Amino acid sequence: MKPLYFLRNALIFCAPAYFLLSGCAAGHPAAPFTPKLDGAYTAEAELEYGTGQTAALTLTRYDKAQWEAAFSAPAALEGVVLQFDGNAVKASYKGLEFSVPRSALPAKNVLVLATDVLDLADETAPLPCNEQSDGTWSYAGETEAGSYTLTFAADGTPAAIEMPAQPFTVRFSGFAAIAPDPGSAETTAS
Repeated sequence: MKPLYFLRNALIFCAPAYFLLSGCAAGHPAAPFTPKLDGAYTAEAELEYGTGQTAALTLTRYDKAQWEAAFSAPAALEGVVLQFDGNAVKASYKGLEFSVPRSALPAKNVLVLATDVLDLADETAPLPCNEQSDGTWSYAGETEAGSYTLTFAADGTPAAIEMPAQPFTVRFSGFAAIAPDPGSAETTAS
């Protein structure tokens, strides 16, 4: 009969300890991950596209479908600014407007796809992201141009977009929220 008493006493003392320790280990649930895609923002972007082509630029979002890309590299695109307003694209260089140069077409096409991905992700709420082992978060999506992976830093800022079918990768850094452009539809409607 002593083994039975031992088992009963062990259960009586161990059960509360288990619940106490498991409650402490769980802690408070982590806040849900929230990407920072809404509103106006700017970020440095590095493009890799085609067969080894690269470009560096500052990408600015003023509102949905209203973007600006100011190139700093390569030399053929340095100083070129592309403005995306819905389906319209304007190009300028030091204040002079012109049609999009042939050398900018591949980069322009990548930017159209990348900004569409960011705008689509902004519309999807909540965005079902998966945490990765390195602390980043990823979202896999699909557009008419192909499947893509949108990666976010742990703080919710965009880190990269990859679209293998095109192929291209855009890496982001220096993300910062900004005030909306005074000429944007959001501001003029107010």
